[in-house]
Amino acid sequence: MSPKGKTIEESAVKLSQIILPAQTNPAGTAHGGELLKMMDNCAGACATRHSRAIVVTAGIDNINFHAPVMVGNLVTCSAYLTYVSNRSMEIAVTIDAEDLMEGTKQCCMTAYFIFVALDEAMQPKQLEPLLIQNEAERMEYEAGKERMAARKESPRVCWLPLY
Repeated sequence: MSPKGKTIEESAVKLSQIILPAQTNPAGTAHGGELLKMMDNCAGACATRHSRAIVVTAGIDNINFHAPVMVGNLVTCSAYLTYVSNRSMEIAVTIDAEDLMEGTKQCCMTAYFIFVALDEAMQPKQLEPLLIQNEAERMEYEAGKERMAARKESPRVCWLPLY
């Protein structure tokens, strides 16, 4: 990695797999946790590509299920950086499902993952900046910057279960 940073494209990741029966419920749709795990792995690979360090998931925002993923679908998870601060990264992650028999694709899930890179002492590591290449990336970056600022405004507390 150059000392000046890395482009969004350099860190982007795609992972694909076929959804098997063990990953689904009795209705034949993929468990949300299976899809979130795939998204977390894809986002983690993206964060590692940018930071070249051990990374940990610090948060997940705006998880949206848009359409079911069916057994036998080929799911493709895509992850790319939207914003990088001194110590954290926001990554946009999507899951598209393809019905291989019909040849149709649809967006099924979206979320933002926040990762922190760790140094050898397992402390947050200073990150290289994101190199913005075009206006679409600049717009994503500014929106990510606003989301990160909003996250800092929200209290991070653990609540006790009622029962």
